[in-house]
Amino acid sequence: MFAIKLKHCQALMASSLKTMRIDLLLKWIVFTIGIVFITLGILAFTPVPFHMYWYLGEDTVRDGVNDSVFSPDYVIMYGGGGMPSESNLLRLYYTAEFANAIHKPIVLVHPEDSVCQEEMKRFLVNYGVSADSIIYMTDGSNTRSQTVCLAETFPYLKQKSLLVISSPEHLSRTLKCLRKCGFNKIRGIASFEHAVDFDLKLNKEKLHGNNFVPSVKSIKLRYTYWNYLELEIKCIREYIALSYYWLKDWI
Repeated sequence: MFAIKLKHCQALMASSLKTMRIDLLLKWIVFTIGIVFITLGILAFTPVPFHMYWYLGEDTVRDGVNDSVFSPDYVIMYGGGGMPSESNLLRLYYTAEFANAIHKPIVLVHPEDSVCQEEMKRFLVNYGVSADSIIYMTDGSNTRSQTVCLAETFPYLKQKSLLVISSPEHLSRTLKCLRKCGFNKIRGIASFEHAVDFDLKLNKEKLHGNNFVPSVKSIKLRYTYWNYLELEIKCIREYIALSYYWLKDWI
């Protein structure tokens, strides 16, 4: 009888300890998530997110070739979303600008879509790019597979000088993938947005509405803070992707 009670007590203690460990683990998870969100909220008041984002969009490797003598043979654009989409339209704008300036063929790297390729081509043609100079590479579903397919489909591009265009958060990973696959004569251009240059202050504006609700006059609170929060999410996602690609030996 005593042995049965002892075993019952031991089972209750083990169950209680297990419950305590789970509760402690959940508390630490909630605490960690809270710290992360608080840190991100504080950093959004600083220029750190902007510099992190800007760094991802910088081509930091020069391979011993001076930019002043770099003359691209092709413009390679890695596509983003569908058409129209913010990421694709910005990349296409930069692609058209450089293609018209240097008069070189364009390779559009983008998964095959029922309307996307034609819409991208129409945008470039409307911007003055010759339709005959546009080449499609539609194989692959992520940056790594697209780059592998690009190397297999157009092996001669490895011997050419390439100007690569992608979004700022995607450019670093794209260039690393290309270099891993044997494309060494490359330079990167990020499709950065341009900020407005007019005054957004509300000092002299007639807003009307409820006077008991204060007007938020600070541009940092109205725009910059939320923009930086968005940049933080993009940077976190991209740094996780870079870490994964590095672990996979893709970059």
